[in-house]
Order: sequence, then C-alpha cells, then structure tokens
Amino acid sequence: MTQQPQLILCTTDSSDSAKQLARSLLEKKLVACVNIVPNMTSIYSWQGELHEDQEWLLLIKSTAERFSDIKSTISAIHPYDSPELISINIEDGLPDYLTWIQDSVK
Repeated sequence: MTQQPQLILCTTDSSDSAKQLARSLLEKKLVACVNIVPNMTSIYSWQGELHEDQEWLLLIKSTAERFSDIKSTISAIHPYDSPELISINIEDGLPDYLTWIQDSVK
C-alpha cells in the first residue's frame, strides 16, 4: 500500500530543542529525515501581543499515516505551549526520493 508522503513544519526556540525533536522522531522511525534551518526570525501575535523571536525551523519528511504519532511525540517534549505543527501533502517529487520516505518510516 502506498503511503502519502508529507512535509511537516515545526518551529522551536533553540538548536538543542530542534536536535532533540529530530532525534526523538528518527529514533522512533516516525520520519525519514529532518532538516533544521537555524536562526530564522519569526514575527507573530501571541496572547494579544506582537512578538519577534529567533527560531529554528524543522522540515520533517514522513507520511500522513505517521502524523498522529508525530503530533503526540512533539507535543510531549516541545518547549512551547502551542507548537507550530503543520503537515503538507507532497503531491509530486522524484519517485526514488518519495519511495525512500515511505520505506524509512514504520
């Protein structure tokens, strides 16, 4: 059965947190790969106030079938009260890469 590949976005407050999240997901075989984009500026509204912070962006490659477990894992260890966690279905890509994503998750 073909699994729906996904790109999942998550931000966090430090390099250490980003690496902890990535390693936890990989050790559980929930994801194929996590790219960490460091030191990006996020400007957002939170609890009625404007904030500007440095964050680390995780680009997580997995499948839709694993998203529920990914949400649970991230929610359990993420430092934020309401972490960004957004999934986007990958509609097209190099077939070998998409197969690798599917084969890498359990």
